[in-house]
Amino acid sequence: MNMNPKIQCLHRFAALLACAWMLFPAYAVAKKFDVEIDTSQLAAAPVDQPAPSFPDGKMRRGQEGWVRLHFVVGADGQAIDPIIVDSSGGSLFEQSALDVVSDWSFEASETGEERANNTVDIRFEIAGERDRATRNFLRRYRDIVHDLYYVNLDKARDQVDMANDFGGWNLYESAMLCLLNGRVEGAEGDEVNELEHYRRALALSNRTALDGEDRREVISRIFELEFESRQYGSAMVSLQELREEPKSGAHIAGLGDKVEQLENSIASSETITAKATIYNPCDCDAGEPLWTYVPARRDFSFADLNGNVEHFEARCENNRISADVKTGSRWSLPADWGSCRIFVFGDDAATFEFIEHGEDTGDNDVGRMAVVSSDVVDR
Repeated sequence: MNMNPKIQCLHRFAALLACAWMLFPAYAVAKKFDVEIDTSQLAAAPVDQPAPSFPDGKMRRGQEGWVRLHFVVGADGQAIDPIIVDSSGGSLFEQSALDVVSDWSFEASETGEERANNTVDIRFEIAGERDRATRNFLRRYRDIVHDLYYVNLDKARDQVDMANDFGGWNLYESAMLCLLNGRVEGAEGDEVNELEHYRRALALSNRTALDGEDRREVISRIFELEFESRQYGSAMVSLQELREEPKSGAHIAGLGDKVEQLENSIASSETITAKATIYNPCDCDAGEPLWTYVPARRDFSFADLNGNVEHFEARCENNRISADVKTGSRWSLPADWGSCRIFVFGDDAATFEFIEHGEDTGDNDVGRMAVVSSDVVDR
């Protein structure tokens, strides 16, 4: 039987998995652990950032976690108002991150302004057990790859749901499980969940778990999904990330028509209508559902609300605004606020349109972007 071409990347992963992944006991007692805080996406300079504690129950059972946290640095330099953007491993890891963030301090602003656009990734990892997979996970992974290879989607869905119930025990497994979910969702035609799983897989993975051609294929697919849903601001970020990948020229060339349309649309005065779905960022029941987005324009409004879409907050480099979400109102982010990120809150699976309005001032100031050029890719 012919192989589904969409599964070629995943099939390579399976072969790699069979040859290279080391095995470790599922319930090994962990004696040492690392908690790493990535400060590359901060608008303020850290003064004191004590690390969160590794949840005791998780550490003893050898489970790892990851949390992406967004917060505001107040005028006094203290971190306030944290938002969980995404996570893996369950609510105990989220709570550990939230418990310590109020103790973080940064250099106070000379102008007395808040610096509201700060993102950190926190990785809770067991020392000596990275980039390994349990025998049970390896078996489930191979079964799902086999079913996708032979386009047995019903069985692949049953298998991946079972794997989700077990979860990824370490971050290596979690990244591969997110990738599997993305493949299954894509094969079933659910592009909303496909995008969510691929984004999480990319954020969770390191160069051992996802690198080379496989990494370029995942980023390319994320770009395509963002482009198709007209989430043009996020698509520009993904395009930047793809361009920074070595040997990505063929992928960028293959996306040429979409890249040209994307750049022309943002530079024009046409209205951009992004399709948005609120999701639960935690792989648990405790997360606060949200939709987050890097806007391509500074003027925006909402339309076509389906389900409970409650309120939004726009957090920029040195200011922020928040309001209830309602149709018929329009908001603007001043240019001197710097780069921004939008958070929309409501019920899981609620949908809406995020309208980005162009500007036609007659002085070539059309469609000014809220995304700034930076060496840091803020996802």
